[in-house]
Amino acid sequence: MTIITIEEARHHLRVEPDYPQEQVLQYLEGAEALAQQFLNRRVFASQAELDGARQAMPAALEAAALARDQAIANAAELTDCAARDMLKALANDAYSAVLAEQRRIALGMVITPNVKSAVLLTLGHLYDNRETVVVGTISTDLDMGAYTLLWPSRVGLGV
Repeated sequence: MTIITIEEARHHLRVEPDYPQEQVLQYLEGAEALAQQFLNRRVFASQAELDGARQAMPAALEAAALARDQAIANAAELTDCAARDMLKALANDAYSAVLAEQRRIALGMVITPNVKSAVLLTLGHLYDNRETVVVGTISTDLDMGAYTLLWPSRVGLGV
């Protein structure tokens, strides 16, 4: 589910009503993911969604810890040291990924006008530049780009 509606995205891109929704959705999801990665936090459409995600955190953390412990116990039964160590490391990596995601939720925010504008700027860029190479043009980054809009809401990388 996206934090910006598909209708808002279509309007921003000024696409025809018959333009494939899947295409717009793909760009929109990419733009939102990029913004959230830069911010190091999750962005929600409403306070109720943020509150719900935060309330689900203890259960998610407990489930991740149980899964890690079970995977480590299963790995301990292996006789191959390299396989055992690899599976233990993978279990710890998976647990660390859940911790990082839950931290991004704990630091979550409700979408602001700056974040919305940055997502829409990125959406427009993805829509306009659908290829990795552009021939015969000169491009310049705009001073007031998406990252400038996101920077005030960015949080540190530490856990």
